[in-house]
Amino acid sequence: MQISTLNKFFARTGAFQITHRWVFLVAILIITILGSTGLSRLTLSGSEESWFEDWEQVKVDSDHFEDIFGSEDSIMILVEADDVFAPEVLHAIKKLGERLVAEVPYADEVTSITDLSVPIGNEEGFEISNPFEDGIPSSSKELQEKKDFILGRQSIRNYLVSDDAKETWVLLSLEPYEGGIDFARINIAPYAEKVIFSDEFKSDSYTFKPTGLSYSEMEEDKVTEKECKLRVLSGFVVMLLCLVLFVRSLRGVIVPLIATLGGIGCVLGFSAYLGITGDSNLITLPILLGMALSVGYSIHYINSFRMFFRQTGHRKDSVVKAVEETGWPILFTVITTVASLISFLFAGIGPIRWVGGISASIVLAVYMYVIILIPILLSFGKDKTPAPSQMQTGATKADMQFYRLGGKILDHSHLVCIVSAVILIAAASGIFKIRVNMDYVKMMGDKIPYVARTLSMLDGKLGSMYDYNVVIEFEEPDAYKNPERMKQLEQLEQAAGSLSLTKVSSGTPRVQSIIRLIKELNRTLNYDEEAYYAIPDDEDMLTQLMFLYEISDSKTFFNWIDPDYKMAYIHVELSKYDSSSIVTDLEQIKAKAIELFPDAKISVVGEVVNYAEMNSKLVTGELKSFIGSFIIIALLLMIAFASVRTGLIGMIPNIAPVIIIGGIMGFCSFYLDMLTMTIMPMILGIAVDDTIHFTNHIKFQLEKGYSYRDAILVSFREIGKTMGMTTFILCAMFFMYTFSPMACLYRVGLLAIIGLGTALIADYTITPVLMYIIKPFKNMTIKEETK
Repeated sequence: MQISTLNKFFARTGAFQITHRWVFLVAILIITILGSTGLSRLTLSGSEESWFEDWEQVKVDSDHFEDIFGSEDSIMILVEADDVFAPEVLHAIKKLGERLVAEVPYADEVTSITDLSVPIGNEEGFEISNPFEDGIPSSSKELQEKKDFILGRQSIRNYLVSDDAKETWVLLSLEPYEGGIDFARINIAPYAEKVIFSDEFKSDSYTFKPTGLSYSEMEEDKVTEKECKLRVLSGFVVMLLCLVLFVRSLRGVIVPLIATLGGIGCVLGFSAYLGITGDSNLITLPILLGMALSVGYSIHYINSFRMFFRQTGHRKDSVVKAVEETGWPILFTVITTVASLISFLFAGIGPIRWVGGISASIVLAVYMYVIILIPILLSFGKDKTPAPSQMQTGATKADMQFYRLGGKILDHSHLVCIVSAVILIAAASGIFKIRVNMDYVKMMGDKIPYVARTLSMLDGKLGSMYDYNVVIEFEEPDAYKNPERMKQLEQLEQAAGSLSLTKVSSGTPRVQSIIRLIKELNRTLNYDEEAYYAIPDDEDMLTQLMFLYEISDSKTFFNWIDPDYKMAYIHVELSKYDSSSIVTDLEQIKAKAIELFPDAKISVVGEVVNYAEMNSKLVTGELKSFIGSFIIIALLLMIAFASVRTGLIGMIPNIAPVIIIGGIMGFCSFYLDMLTMTIMPMILGIAVDDTIHFTNHIKFQLEKGYSYRDAILVSFREIGKTMGMTTFILCAMFFMYTFSPMACLYRVGLLAIIGLGTALIADYTITPVLMYIIKPFKNMTIKEETK
């Protein structure tokens, strides 16, 4: 396909725009107003519930578990003190529980050492009683007795309260609510936060450390919202500074601003009209990308216009000429960038699909704003008399420096190839060191206050951030009234307690199930003798124990087993999260469950199960996205340049930044997570932009009759500076990410800068050298370049 033929089409397009400029301006104003009004409806969420589709097994199992046992969400407060049984601490715990129940929406009941249901033996057998039912005793002797009683219960010690009495939980269970975690983080968690950190509970004697699914989501939402606003605002300031630095004209600053705000506002507004929920953790990526590309496209147009305006002095003719020469390469870069972003749809992960779709839409939107507004607004104004020294080329001193740079690179073509190959081979070895890890703490980083607080909780005996549930479900009712199955469930508990990541407190694995309730009640009915802290062998005795607990404290009892006695689970708390170890642990515990219960349905549910599942999805998603992006872009290059060889040559310099990014991720232990997986396909799509501009310009000069060397040098002179400007702007905007306390944003910013910088260097070196050595195009008559 002849570049000159395409350019003529864009020349006609530019002339048409100028002729009907007022119609275009009115139309784009109406669209902007309509789209922007939808922004008030935009909703964002960072919930993990969007990670999986309804049909995926992990989601099916989780929904089934919640249907039987309710949501795993609760408000949890770890209380730390020198002695949690000190009167002041006990009064605070009691008051905290009362206020939580009274002031938190959907509050059900509180479990704490002051609000505790414990089976206590009496003359009639037993009763479920609260040791502090009559209040906090003033007598130190009586208080010590209650402390000894509670710490003497195996089902409580190192579960609800640590054996050294320095830590204890206050647990607020919640009534069923609709709307998922997103509803709870907005309508429940803030009320709990208000109570927990109220002035009433400020004391040097104890510390409250809250956590819980919806509570952590609320805190994460606050951090991401603040960071989102800060990164977007700082990016906007950088964009203004870059425009002032590079464009130095009021018109050149205003148009990209309008294109940015209009394009991004319209896309987000119309997506809100369609009821599409955005991802709060990823929203900054499409916004900053749209801002940077809007400025980049604008600078290509403006610099081209200025070059022709310096040559001719005719404003409208220069506008048409700029559209003629930049219209096709810019459109083609938009197509390839959109293609790379659309490849995110192959990832199979909800948030990644959203960021791909919304980013592609924003890129298209800002392109439409730029291609319409820049030529139109530049056409307003007066002509001028060109300077005689610039009437031939319109080149500035900076342009000529790039011309000379191109000559030096071509003079050392073989050295460029050797150095590039050595660097890429060295970097490629690091790719094999990349690890996948959805560790929430490592993604956010310990510079975030609530993450630092959570980490401090993990250092204690009771603190735990991650957990999972192993669910065993039989077909027939009353399956768990069989003592043999109960003992098998106990064996499964013991197996879970021996796994590498299971948290252990003072020798006690943090594994719980219905077993501890049955064993505690059996001991109570047998004069509190330690030997009876066991599952009875007799089926009638087991059935009686379960019946007694059901009628005495059914709520607690059916938290662990379903009313038909055919479904139960063990709850396993973890000391930390490790991507490889958790997969091994989950495989081992599921295999053990299948061994013990071959006739039951086994499933594992919980937050870490989602993380483990995401580990494999991230790998496959990254591969699908990158391979899809690579194939689409390669095909587009082959079609555009009507040459398979040219298309493949064009991909070589664009693989370079991807290899460098992968190498740095491996050598620097940057994990592949939800954010970093977007970098490689995105950089591939952006990096190819400069390759397209450069290759297209070389081909156009060849069509004019220049030799390969002269065509490359003219391309360096005419667009080398612009390529540097656009890359600088992109890097400057991603540089704002490196100031974020969120570790994942910092890594994205750093990797993007490295990738974009590498891409520019590759286009200044590898692209022209390959073109010069391989000579993929046929040029016509050759003429000498006028320098």
